[in-house]
Amino acid sequence: MKLWYRQPAARWAEALPVGNGRLGGMVFGRETEEIIQLNEDSVWSGKHLDRINPDAADYLPQIRRLIRSGNLSEAERLAMYALSGTPNSQRSYQTAGELYLNLHGTGQVTEYERSLELDTGMVSVKFRGDGTLFQREVFCSWPDQILAVRLTTEKPGGLAFDCHLGRCRNWTDQVRTEEQDKVWFTAGSGEGGVDFCVMACVAPEGGTVKKIGEHLVVEQADSAVVYLAIETGFRHPHAFVQAARKRIGQARRKTWRELREAHERDFRQLMERVRLTFESGEEPEEQTPETLPTDLRLERIRQGKDDPAMAALYYQYGRYLLISSSREGSLPANLQGIWNDSLMPPWDSKYTININAQMNYWGAESGALPECHLPFFELLERVCEDGKRTAAKMYGCSGSVAHHNTDLYGDTAPQGHCITATFWPMGEAWMATHIWEHYQYTGDRAFLERYFSVLEENVDFFADFLIDGPDGTKITSPSVSPENTYVLPDGTMGHLCEGPAMDVEILTELFRGYLKACRVLGYEGGRRQKAEKLLAQFPCLKIGKYGQLQEWMEDYEEQEPGHRHISHLYGMYPGTMINEKDTPKLMRAARVTLERRLEHGGGHTGWSRAWIIGLWTRFREGQKAYENFLALLSDSTFPNLMDNHPMGSGFVFQIDGNFGASAALAEMLVQSHSGRAVLLPAIPRQLGSGSLHGLRLRGGSTLDMEWKNGKVTSVRILPDCDQIIELEMNGETAAVELEKGKAYTWTENSFL
Repeated sequence: MKLWYRQPAARWAEALPVGNGRLGGMVFGRETEEIIQLNEDSVWSGKHLDRINPDAADYLPQIRRLIRSGNLSEAERLAMYALSGTPNSQRSYQTAGELYLNLHGTGQVTEYERSLELDTGMVSVKFRGDGTLFQREVFCSWPDQILAVRLTTEKPGGLAFDCHLGRCRNWTDQVRTEEQDKVWFTAGSGEGGVDFCVMACVAPEGGTVKKIGEHLVVEQADSAVVYLAIETGFRHPHAFVQAARKRIGQARRKTWRELREAHERDFRQLMERVRLTFESGEEPEEQTPETLPTDLRLERIRQGKDDPAMAALYYQYGRYLLISSSREGSLPANLQGIWNDSLMPPWDSKYTININAQMNYWGAESGALPECHLPFFELLERVCEDGKRTAAKMYGCSGSVAHHNTDLYGDTAPQGHCITATFWPMGEAWMATHIWEHYQYTGDRAFLERYFSVLEENVDFFADFLIDGPDGTKITSPSVSPENTYVLPDGTMGHLCEGPAMDVEILTELFRGYLKACRVLGYEGGRRQKAEKLLAQFPCLKIGKYGQLQEWMEDYEEQEPGHRHISHLYGMYPGTMINEKDTPKLMRAARVTLERRLEHGGGHTGWSRAWIIGLWTRFREGQKAYENFLALLSDSTFPNLMDNHPMGSGFVFQIDGNFGASAALAEMLVQSHSGRAVLLPAIPRQLGSGSLHGLRLRGGSTLDMEWKNGKVTSVRILPDCDQIIELEMNGETAAVELEKGKAYTWTENSFL
């Protein structure tokens, strides 16, 4: 439950993250020139625009005819003109700035250590300067909505430092000091975007603090606390400076101990819901890996050394990052969670909803963090509202639709001019499948009632949007298989298409979830019957010439067989319509697809590798899943365990790989989809012994489990409601009747 290092961060990818969902910091831990890079989740460029192309509806029939006739180049040219958003780009997430702390008189530094404790959400830095101990603690408090730093030294009066703020050198509107202990700046995009204030206040114990220019200077102190608040016009129109001042004023009325204890209580009650340990059962070759710094443990793994405890640490780190970037009242985690040091981040650090934003939440429910999932649904509400306009104006349809990206405002018009991604109408539909997923774990009827209208708006859109395919089935058009390219027999490259497999799979999951929600809520009538009829008209998935699951309606060759997206396997994971029990032939075809992807270099991005790990768990291939997890650690992980993504000649941070791989590790231990709870479905020998406490199952129950040499030795299930589950354990299966609130235990000898 700890990341630690013997040196400060030399670059952003080595800094350690703290966050309270809304407010975040990356702590470099430098000895005398500390930098904490700052973020607030609503700091975005630009204002909300009506970007819907006014010519879309007029040209839609012609684009569909061109696709049907095989005139792809003309269809794609016309789609670029008529369907692209105007302007073509949504808004961008941006950094808020930096906090600088410059220590004076520390002398020669020895015995340096910095660490991140996952269970407390606390970054610590300690070292000796000329023999004197200096310490620093940093956390982001959800109860008090501030970032706090405490600096101490064991030498009375031995602490001297200055504090100032910045934002990418010059991107501030004004910098001011007030009283003797506060400095703040305001900034914004200058384009009608989100204005905000970053404010810091320094409170020394002993010694003095005074303002000089834009610096706060502390001298001869025993210790000092820096309180930092960021407030924006998104939440406080025209009053964000006052809001920041109020946050700091409230925090200053508490002692450091009170602030810290409130933060730790809050953070622990989330982190400690799930406990996990792994043991290989083998004697370590040398020094126990857990005693080594985290960066050296990663290096050992790259050298082929075993470190089963790293899998547990990585799993919990995923939960830590979710707690830190997605809390009640915050925005959901974006492409970089909340941690972004750029005004122009990769892919605008938006919500990419052709997998990445959804992957961020694959582990939320099983990881016992359902409230951390809620910001995703609050964004979905905004998306749905905006999507009604897009559905009507672009397509002449009822209901709601979004494409492959959205932003702070829930923008739903097509993003960009990338033909392989832009014209894909399934983004909101995929988001909406999370509604039923959340209900399956929580049984929260009030939640289902609140979000049922979102499900219905999406069903209504496709009832209007789908067209008759050549075989009489109902299909999407125009669409793409996200970001992939197919090759026609004459060598022509194609992107736009009709009815790709992923669309069919998402629609099947959406409609099945909608119909189940209707039954739970007692909704009958014509709409439900219409949805049932339409579901029966979706095309069947096909198997291609290589024995693979076809990605498109026709058995095309792929331009890039090792493509990072594995879109047509959505129905297997995270979906459930492809499974061994109901569709064994499709499962075999899905395996061929996955093997072909890997043979041709697939998994070269962190999030893609995370998806591959999850897919292998559904095949119950624990060794293959673990091999890909090791590949993720070796090839797609920064020293601070954050996921890296290749871009140009280097790598950038993208958080979905962390969340996706963490979720996949849980899938190795238990799978509770398709009406069955399977224990240890994909446990590799390296993780052959261990224990877990608190993992959640669909249907609404909590699982504790121990295992030895790949076999379950004890199980405890505590159900939230009366239910019957089909439980598989050590190769045996039984239907188990559970009574709400009553704990049920089994051992390997008492199960049947």
